[in-house]
This record gives sequence, C-alpha cells and structure tokens, in this order.
Amino acid sequence: MSRRPSAFSALLAIDKPAGMTSHDVVSRVRRAVGEKRVGHAGTLDPAATGVLVVGIGQATKLLGLLTLDRKGYRATFQLGAETTTDDAEGEITRTAEVPGDCYIQHAYATVCSLVGWHDQVPPAYSAVSVGGRRAYDAARAGEKIELAARRILVYEAKLLGVDRDARTWELELDVSKGTYVRSIARDLGRELGCYAHVSRLTRTFSGPVTLADCVSLEELEAGGAELARERCLDPAAVLGLPVRELDVSEVVDVSCGRRIEPGMVLDGIVSRPPAPGERVALTFGGGLAGIWERRGASLACSTNFPQAIEGVRAACALAEAGPDRPLDALAAEGLVRDALGMGGRRGGGSNNVCLAGGVVRGWTLERSGLDLEWLRPADGPSPDGAWRFAGENSRIVCAIGAFDGLHRGHQALIARARKEADERGAMLMAVTFTPDPARVLVGDEAPVDLTLAGERPSMLFRLWDVDAVLVVDFTPEVAALPYERFVREALDALGDVVAIVVGEDFRLGAGGAGDVAALSELGSRDGFDVIGMRLADAGGAPITSTRIRALLAEGAVEQAAALLGRCHHVAGEVEHGRGEGTGFGFPTANVRVLDGLALPAEGVYAGYVVVSRTCENGGAVEAYPAAINVGKPRSFSPGEEGTQFLEATLLGFEGDLYGQSVHVVFVRWLREPRRFDSVEELERTVLGNVDWVRQVLGEAPITLSRVPDFSLDELVARSRGEVRP
Repeated sequence: MSRRPSAFSALLAIDKPAGMTSHDVVSRVRRAVGEKRVGHAGTLDPAATGVLVVGIGQATKLLGLLTLDRKGYRATFQLGAETTTDDAEGEITRTAEVPGDCYIQHAYATVCSLVGWHDQVPPAYSAVSVGGRRAYDAARAGEKIELAARRILVYEAKLLGVDRDARTWELELDVSKGTYVRSIARDLGRELGCYAHVSRLTRTFSGPVTLADCVSLEELEAGGAELARERCLDPAAVLGLPVRELDVSEVVDVSCGRRIEPGMVLDGIVSRPPAPGERVALTFGGGLAGIWERRGASLACSTNFPQAIEGVRAACALAEAGPDRPLDALAAEGLVRDALGMGGRRGGGSNNVCLAGGVVRGWTLERSGLDLEWLRPADGPSPDGAWRFAGENSRIVCAIGAFDGLHRGHQALIARARKEADERGAMLMAVTFTPDPARVLVGDEAPVDLTLAGERPSMLFRLWDVDAVLVVDFTPEVAALPYERFVREALDALGDVVAIVVGEDFRLGAGGAGDVAALSELGSRDGFDVIGMRLADAGGAPITSTRIRALLAEGAVEQAAALLGRCHHVAGEVEHGRGEGTGFGFPTANVRVLDGLALPAEGVYAGYVVVSRTCENGGAVEAYPAAINVGKPRSFSPGEEGTQFLEATLLGFEGDLYGQSVHVVFVRWLREPRRFDSVEELERTVLGNVDWVRQVLGEAPITLSRVPDFSLDELVARSRGEVRP
C-alpha cells in the first residue's frame, strides 16, 4: 500500500521546552501541522531546552543526512553533588564540600582547560546502544553496563559566571557531535573533588541552526502548517550544499532520475561548475527537488523528493543582486561573516618559536589537545626553543605559502594537504610569513595586500581544517637562509615532516632556489614527499592573488569575490572628511584605509561598514548597509581633485564613529566617478545610490555575535611582524 502524500514537507527548528522528551515534541508537531510523518535529529534530554531540528513529510529523509557536527550549549553546573543521571532529574549519589578556590580565578582556568580532545564516557542514562539495547533501559532496570569512552572535541568553553551562594557555574560550550554535557559536568566535578551535575541546559545551536531560527510549540500550535511554512529552514543551507536551480526543461528528467548536465552551482557567492563527486542540491520554485552527485560529465541522482521540500531561499550571485533580487537577511549576514573570516574555531594555544640558530623566529597557533613537548634551548647567544609535536602528533604535513587573500586556490591547496595528512595519520601545519615576503624582497615595489598579513594566520586557523599554523617573521636573514636549512632546522624541528604541499610555482629559500623540483630532491634524501599542486582554475585561468588584484583595480568587485570565495574588504580608521552625504540627511564615514591594502578602482559601490561595539560579555559587530565612494574629490569643477579617499554613506546608523576602526566590505559596483554641474545633481545621484543600497541590502544593521580576534592596531603590528600573541 502506498503512503498517503504529505500535505507539505519542510525542516523546522523547535525551541524545545523542559520536561518533554524529543519524542514528545515530535507528537506535538504532528498534531500542530496535521502531518503523521515527523521525525527529529539530535536527541535532547527531557530536562534540556533549546534547538531541536524536526523533519516534516519528505524532509524526514533529510534527517540522516544532516551532519550538525557542532553543538552549542549554555549550561549550569551544580557543584557539590553527583546524581544517577548526571543532571537534576536523578537521585543524589555522592556529595562533598565545594573548595573555596572553585569560586575564584581557579574556576576560569578550569573551564578554559576543557578545550581540546577528550575520551568521554557517556552517562549511564543515555541513548547509547550497547548490544542492541539503549543504555538508559539497562540503567532503569538496575543493570550496570560498561560504556566505552568516545573521542569528543570541545572547541570552546567559557565561564559566564559563578554563584557562590547557589554553588553553581554558568558555562557556554561549543562541542562536537556526540558530546554529553552531563559527562563534562560529572568529570569536572570529580576532578575538582566536589562532584557536580547539570542543573540547567539549553542547546543554543546545532550546526548552522540557532535559537533565532526556532519556533515555540505554542507558536506552532497557534499558527499550524501555515506558520511552519513561513518559518521553515532552508534545507540546502542546513545541509551545506551548493545549489543548482533547475529550468523547466529539466524537471521531468530529474523526476524520472535521468542524468542532466552539470551546469553551474551557486556556492555562497561563487558561481562555479560542480566538482567531481560533489553533492548538489537541485532546487526548483523554492523547493528542494533532490540531492544529486557529479559523476563524470553529468549529474546523477542520489536522492529525489517527489514532493519538494519547502524553504529554499532565493540565492543569486553578487553580479545578479539588484532591486528585483535583493539579499535576504540570512544571506547578508553570511556574506559579512565570510568577508571578515568570522566564525569557525576559536579555541587553541599559542607559543613563540626560535629556530635555526635564532635565524627563524615567529609563533605558532595550535588546536587544543595536541601532545606537545618543549625543545630545551641550546646554549649560545641565539638559542633554539620551540614546542615540538610529540606522541601521536609527531608526524606533520606542511602546507607552505604567503596565502595573501586566502582565496579559493589557497583553499584547494589546504584541502589537498588535509587529505595527505589524513591518509598518512599526520597533523596538518600551515606555514606562512609576516610581513608578506614581497615587502622584504622588493620593498616599495611589492604589490598591495588583499588581506593583512597579520590577519591571515588567525583566518587560516579558524576557517580551514588545519591543526596548527607556524607564522615565521620574514626578515632579510630568513630570506637569505638556504631552503635546506629552513626545512631541516625549522620545519623538522617542530615535528617529523612526512610531506610538503605547495603550489607548482612556489619557491623557498635564498634566491628562490627551493622550487618543487629542488624540494622533491631534498625530500628523497630526507624521507618526505613533496606535492606541487597545479593552481586551481576558474574561467579558464588560474586563481591567483595577482589576478584578483587586477580585477579590483578595474572595480570588478563581484568577479574578485568569486575568486576569493567571499567579498573583498579593507580596514581603516574613521577621520573627519568632506561629509558629502551628511548634508542630505545621512551619516558618513571618511575612512583612512591602512597603507598597503588593495582598494578597488575609483567609483561608487554598495557594501557594508562594519563597526565593532563593546558589550557586557565581550564584543559584537554591527554591519551597516552603505554606499561607498572610492576616489578623489571631484564633485564640481575640474582641477579640484585631492588625495584618494574612501567615504561611506551609512544607512540605519546613529552615533559618532570618529577615531574608530572599521572594516568596509564591497558587494557591488554601482557607477564610475563623475563631476556634477550642481548641488541638485549631486544630491539626486547620492540619494539614488542610497536608494539602491536600501532596496538591495536593506536599511537595518546586521548584528553579529563575535568580533575579529584582534584589534586593528594589533593586526597592523602583526602584519609588520612587530608583535606575537
């Protein structure tokens, strides 16, 4: 008997209340939307609240495909007692006095130490399957079973507050899939010697889905299926798949499972062909029609959805954005986050290094939980000293480059290096330099930077899957160092190098003698492999920093963004300027851009001015839609041109930015610079620019929860190699 077609299919995020099982939530959703086929992804304990993703109708087929690899929690740890369930639902089994130092700075250090890899034993009352039986069933029957430890990762742990009277700690956690916060509390309490359990727990995010995406059961029951349609998640975005929109002629072929042309997919702001083996979300009319895979010269069916899954947001490449295709709020937020390299991993350690007899100096970033040992410094005026990867971490694959722009070509190189490291059971270390080597080698003739050199290491570490970053202070002495010494006395000092991955045109060491062939010959003698990667291609030409600079020099910020994989941005300080837009009722920011950064060609652009704001728990970022004028003053008469400037007219901003550091994100080219015959003509033009921005980017600021890792002044100093963490 065939199943009755679903009324509709969608993914929905529920803000689960306390006192209900995840199955209870599913039952309530069924009744609220009038659909029997409902399931959930990622079980939440009955006492927990927060993000629970449910699938309705055909979307239940997606639940097994959702990775949701990272979960966020806000938790209250009750000190002084351990329970049978490791939360407040269980019976107290052990108690102890809480040491006084648990209420002072020791608490912060203890929570920070949670960051890293752990072998975690799940709670006895958990959904872990043992011999085909759930652990909680055995626990309820009074049976004691041995649960095996599982490898989990705590990306970030933050102590939000301590209540001495209540004997509680308030924590914020960012953890890998499969992590039990109850086990963290239990193990931490035992380590402190006072026992602990979770008294309150809220899941704040699950993969890309946050509390802001959730609806309450009360809202859903009041609004029914209509509300579910309005508030459903974008299935392609939750799956993290590039999108290929079908045309009408392809719909029948897809529904019959017949192969279709690969076409072009939209991956964020990048329009590109799908890669071999890549999974693609096929969409049509706002619905997810299927998940297909690139096989050979065509796309082949992996999964089809006879009833399309609703909620796909209209996506467009930057060049297509306009009044008829405005950016929605989620797309705009993602665009700004990506442009600034925000999000990703934040936990990790940092150490100074001094190698090769003191010639190679710098610092490292490494993810927490790595097994490290200190190299005892040698005697002498320039002793060597560094942390060396030890134990299981001692084998390393090195990806080396300046990584200016951190563009799609660099991303492909890091991905290849990651593959090599995984296949060899090794750590992946990215090796880069500050300042940019060109600044030392050719001085004033060096090309402008796409990304501040001081910004690159943290972006590499946060956004791409590397275990460590070595940042070398690039000095004339390093430039003169033979490549053999750099590899043997710097890289090999930090671990056992098993492979080096570089671009095919890469050169290392004095006179650039260390090309791929020379490095390969050295590797054959010293026991490591060298992979010289062909440069990634787009539009029939290699993706290079030089090519991106040329596009920016033409004002083609959309094409540059397609190669970068994100919008280009610059940083600078707001100073008093002409205030061209102020007289028309809009605040303006005259930005003195940092020397050496790549400014687009003269002209007017649509984009965002990103301002860091301090708040009680750290910092936040607000991105204001803006019309951005790059060029020289030439409003009226010829011959009035002055020095180059960047002036942005902000929408939705109130306040004073003078003296503040800002980032300026370029989204679209609007027009060339021009002179005006009158103030009235200038006013019409400025207001027209502002109106375009309002229609396409909106007029409300985008508020983000995190600020870049470093202040602007610190980024400049890092770029010059003047400071380390």
